[in-house]
Amino acid sequence: MMPPQALTVGIFAVAVVMVLVAILWVSGWFGGRYPNRNKDIPFESGLGVNVATHPAMPVAFYLLAVSFLVFELEAAFLFAWAVAFHGLGWAPILGGLGFMAILGLGLFYEWRMGGLQWR
Repeated sequence: MMPPQALTVGIFAVAVVMVLVAILWVSGWFGGRYPNRNKDIPFESGLGVNVATHPAMPVAFYLLAVSFLVFELEAAFLFAWAVAFHGLGWAPILGGLGFMAILGLGLFYEWRMGGLQWR
C-alpha cells in the first residue's frame, strides 16, 4: 500500500505531464510551421553558413563581464545583509559597511585603471 503523500505526488506528476503534452499539442496546432531557407540551417546565430569561426571579441568585453559578475555576486551578499539589517548588532553592521568600503575602493581602482572603458 502506498502512503497518501506518494499517491498525491504521483497524481500531480501525471497531471503535469498531461498539461505539458496539451500545451505542446495546442501550440503545434495553432502555431503552425513556416519553414524557410534561413530557419533550416543548423545554427541560427546570425553568422553565415560559410563562416569558419566566430568573430573575435575584444578583451575589454571579457574584463567588463568578469567585473559585472564579481560586483553582482557581492550585491547578492549585500541583499542578504540588508534583509537581516534590523536584527543585527553593531559588529555585523560595521562589517557590512567595511565590505561596502572595500567594494567602493575596488570599483574606484578598476575605474582608474581603465577597466570600465570600452576600447
